[in-house]
Amino acid sequence: MDNTHTAGTQADAGGKGASFAALLGKVLLPFALAHFVSYLYRVINAVVYPDLARDLGLAADSIGLLTSAYFLTFAAAQLPIGVALDRYGPRRVQAPMLLVAAAGALLFAQAHSVAELVLARGMIGLGVAGSLMAAIKACSLWLPPERLPLATALLLSVGGMGAMASTAPLQAALHYTQWRGAFTALAIGTVLVSAAIFFVVPEHRSKQNSRLADMAAAVKGLYTSWSFWRLALYSIVAHATYMAVQSLWMGAWLRDMAQLGRAEVANVLLVGAMAMVAGSLFFGWLIDYLRQFGVKPLLVCGGGIWLFVLVQMLMVGATGLNPYVIAAGFSFFGTATTMNYAIVAQSVPAHLTGRVSTSFNLLVFLLAFVVQWGMGGIINQWPQQHGAYPAQAYQYAFGIIVALQLPGLLLWLSFKPWRRVA
Repeated sequence: MDNTHTAGTQADAGGKGASFAALLGKVLLPFALAHFVSYLYRVINAVVYPDLARDLGLAADSIGLLTSAYFLTFAAAQLPIGVALDRYGPRRVQAPMLLVAAAGALLFAQAHSVAELVLARGMIGLGVAGSLMAAIKACSLWLPPERLPLATALLLSVGGMGAMASTAPLQAALHYTQWRGAFTALAIGTVLVSAAIFFVVPEHRSKQNSRLADMAAAVKGLYTSWSFWRLALYSIVAHATYMAVQSLWMGAWLRDMAQLGRAEVANVLLVGAMAMVAGSLFFGWLIDYLRQFGVKPLLVCGGGIWLFVLVQMLMVGATGLNPYVIAAGFSFFGTATTMNYAIVAQSVPAHLTGRVSTSFNLLVFLLAFVVQWGMGGIINQWPQQHGAYPAQAYQYAFGIIVALQLPGLLLWLSFKPWRRVA
């Protein structure tokens, strides 16, 4: 018998019959590895930024464009992926898409122009575009709804480990190979993760046979729903900022504004990635724990975003702060923005989570593309001084994105999230 159908036969119709340990190994772990790879791709340019700039003569706006191409194709793929996840299941969607990312990594390793880098980075973004959403979809099929925040936190913590791997460990690896070799190795690892998902993850027996046109109409219905926008808007700019800064501009800020050497930048980014793992686990545990007292996940998520914005204000106006504290605070409290994935997923039945999560993800990644490229454009308005951009450039860039996050925080206050659930 095909092993991909075994677990689906043994479990009940909701996919809840297997033990959590078994699901962790057969379902969560393979998809978590895909999210690990996705995050490694997302953050790697924060470390190889100097090499790309030196080898190809790239300015801040060009680096911002090629890095943000990941977000653009990632966003463009969200709605088709959402429909595919609900129709075909996460295993059949995620495994082949990772092969596209692997091909993009190989192209990136061989690229010699901005156009080639942008195309390759776009292929990578397309290939990993379903990583977190496929994982969340799988969790919604196999786990009870009230455990989704904790499962999401576990997935995000593994993604944080991917961010960790792209910092000091990557910097150490660059002593033995160049950035081109690193991307080649990443391509090989991506193929292996694809194989693990295809051959290890069981096929859930729950199928949805609705027509694609009907499912597309449902997605359209989401975007005309005020309840969906209320859940999305309060955190979307903060979430996009978190991804845009963490995956590129935090490293540049540490080099130019905090005036750190390359090795120390990698060490600070490693601490930030460790804080990301801790933050994901903390906020997931806190939501899971406080739900027994009637505390809304919205309160925890929004409170964390307030602290996240406060850290950004310190990056704008304060000088002489410990860069380790700043990076750790940014990454730790920034994970609060990602908890909204679980909040959105909890708001609908399991068979709708694919298209709902990806509809939300589309907005986040489109905005992340704009923020990351836009910050590069702002920073590039100031000429480099001794190979670095001045502090004023970063103060303006970060100041603008902080201002853009404030309306969302005011919207969150209008929800009165401190009211407890009966």
